[in-house]
Amino acid sequence: MLPVIAGICTTAFAAATIGLGLQYRSQLESVLHTEGVKGSLTQVFSLVQDAELGRRGYLLTGDEAYARRIDDARIPFNLEVTSLQALTVDNADQQAALVELRDLAIPRFVTDKTGGALSSPGELADSVTSLDPIRVIAERMAQHEAGLLTQRQAEAASTGGFLILAALAAVLLAGLSLSIWMRDRRKSAANSESSLRESEKSAQALQESRRQTSTATAGREALEAQVHQMQKMEAIGQLTGGIAHDFNNMNAVVMSAISLCRRRLARGETDITSLLDAAMDAAQRSAALTTRLLAFSRQQQLLPEVLAPSQFISSMTELLRRTLGENIVIETVLGGGLWRTSADPSQLENVILNLCVNARDAMPEGGRLTLETANVSLDDAYARANVDVAPGQYVMIAVTDNGTGMSPEVIERAFEPFYTTKPLGEGTGLGLSQVFGFVKQSGGNVRIYSELGTGTTIKIYLPRYTGDNKAAPAAEPHTLVPRGNVGEIVLVVEDERRLRDVTVAGLRELGYTIIYAHDGASALLKIDQHPEIDCLFTDIVMPGMSGRELADEATRRRPDLKVLYTTGYTRESVIHNALLARGVNLLPKPYTLDDLALKMRAVLGPPLSAPAE
Repeated sequence: MLPVIAGICTTAFAAATIGLGLQYRSQLESVLHTEGVKGSLTQVFSLVQDAELGRRGYLLTGDEAYARRIDDARIPFNLEVTSLQALTVDNADQQAALVELRDLAIPRFVTDKTGGALSSPGELADSVTSLDPIRVIAERMAQHEAGLLTQRQAEAASTGGFLILAALAAVLLAGLSLSIWMRDRRKSAANSESSLRESEKSAQALQESRRQTSTATAGREALEAQVHQMQKMEAIGQLTGGIAHDFNNMNAVVMSAISLCRRRLARGETDITSLLDAAMDAAQRSAALTTRLLAFSRQQQLLPEVLAPSQFISSMTELLRRTLGENIVIETVLGGGLWRTSADPSQLENVILNLCVNARDAMPEGGRLTLETANVSLDDAYARANVDVAPGQYVMIAVTDNGTGMSPEVIERAFEPFYTTKPLGEGTGLGLSQVFGFVKQSGGNVRIYSELGTGTTIKIYLPRYTGDNKAAPAAEPHTLVPRGNVGEIVLVVEDERRLRDVTVAGLRELGYTIIYAHDGASALLKIDQHPEIDCLFTDIVMPGMSGRELADEATRRRPDLKVLYTTGYTRESVIHNALLARGVNLLPKPYTLDDLALKMRAVLGPPLSAPAE
């Protein structure tokens, strides 16, 4: 009798498992649906930004390339809006918000091509409107979907838990049924035929339960993988969207300034200094954005030195007082007998300044800022609770304010790139992500402790340095840009034509004689034809023969040839990928003419005397 009851229970639990599996699948599909809506909203706003940048560029310069940019964004925008309409068909509020967003966005895809370029930036302000209303609608829709996502994920997690319990119960009952049968079989051989039938039934039930559990588990894992992939793609979309937005803004300044310079020069006007300054400022901001992104990804080039943290903080105090203003009271609590650490001093200074400026912004009416240093030991429990942290001795640097504080939700996302709680136009959202990347790349850890209305403490932990006391030598100051002369011959190898032309022009401006090539094969021909070449200046990553392969072959033919590499990748990435050895000469892109002059002089040595004419 007991085996029959166990078999019935096993069948019931197996049926429950199947039902829960179908419900779980439906809930995961709802999660994927919500992720799709959020991703489509991000794409819609990105297309509106592209169209608006093209529209403003066209109104400012009259350049048809900007008008084509609007056309390129129009069709994808319409497709994304149609997709959103289908995805939100069961949500009247979202449908109404989408109609409002579309009506506000459509004028961004229309350009009045009869007016030509504007004569002054003031006319641009009268011709365009802010993207803020569209941004607000998109964010409101995204927040609504985020709420649905949280709810649906919780429901799916709950159902998934019940699904696992039901499957386990079915397996256990099947095992119990088989155990009871074995006991009864030993008691009565007379009932062997009946017991055999019961055994077969129990074994079949157990096999079926296992098959159903395996199927349900495989389906759950597949759907969970889809959810994780969607979440990863959403994070990548948020990152690339922020990068594209900032770079597009900076590129718009550069392109517009250059277009206006051309027009003024064509009219014989030479008053273009302010436009060139604006273009250079935008280019420098682009380079700074790249540096921040490299810091977040832990790929920036660091130059660590042995530092005494308390002395380092003391040396920054005056700078912080001037930067933060008189309504911020600065206090320092410096630990005695503090250990040393090894870190890049310029990057550490940027990190501390960044944290102090954030603290000032959290105290709009003024307040108290405390800088603290101390020796700490992080134990195994701390290391287990924090990813990528090794137990050991660390130097702590803490920045504390008594400002507005952060909510748990904000703390959770504070280190995400392009996430900011500041008003539009007052923050890029890269500050804390840069702090996070620098500290992690330096082998340390960073934590946020905060309460709303009380204040915030951000603690940085840098590993204790236990080596000798020798610090990296300070760079010698220079006042004049070193030059070359026509007797010094440089071979420039760069596959990007425009960059090659600018580099050749820059080196000639510095006084060098230049020979150039577009790839490794032609560069080797030039080396054979011109044995007087003093230095090979080559990009590392090129089609066909790489710069490393070119330099190896060139120095085999000419052992006395100097080599200077350049690349847009970081030093660490090219070393780790075996493209470059440590200790070789490298000039990272982007670089200024002064950077090029200093590095070239360092490679060639003291300048030669100019040949007699």
